[in-house]
Amino acid sequence: MLLINAHTEDDKEKAKGKHIETYNLAGAIRAMVLSKHAPSFERMFPSTGQRKKMSDEQLFRQVQALNRHFGGTED
Repeated sequence: MLLINAHTEDDKEKAKGKHIETYNLAGAIRAMVLSKHAPSFERMFPSTGQRKKMSDEQLFRQVQALNRHFGGTED
């Protein structure tokens, strides 16, 4: 019974995420359709294709910070 409830809750969370994504996409489409000039792809999705160059030390510090944040251990 607990397993069924866990799957049901997981399915509800996935559905909610999909609804939020659909709502956000509808807003973006609306903005594009109602404007005279559609915004560029880069303006609508600024994080796409823009990677920040990191040195090995910066990358290592970032990984350590994420590891601490998510409760990982150092082995």
